[in-house]
Amino acid sequence: MNNNFGKKLKELRKSKGYTQQVLAEKVGIDEKHLSRIENGKYFPSYITLNKLLNALGITVTQIGLELENCQINDNPLIVKALQILNSSKNNEELYCYLEALKVVQKAIKLK
Repeated sequence: MNNNFGKKLKELRKSKGYTQQVLAEKVGIDEKHLSRIENGKYFPSYITLNKLLNALGITVTQIGLELENCQINDNPLIVKALQILNSSKNNEELYCYLEALKVVQKAIKLK
């Protein structure tokens, strides 16, 4: 999605004084998974992304994800899913969107 995401995440983590181990524990993921995200090998799921943002006390825009102004070459399905999830006003709405997206994801895989 954004090649600079991992680099920005690493910078923000370090600016908070967190090691990968500390941030991974706060988020509830394996330290190796966090390393892969920071190195650009993986992009976090929305839930993990949300936990990362909360642990760092930042917003999606502050980490460099301009969900409303994504590049044309970004995967439009992923971008739209993130836009929808990011627009949720509360946890109930977020989980409703997540469940709907899971159904759509299964339907896409069946084709």
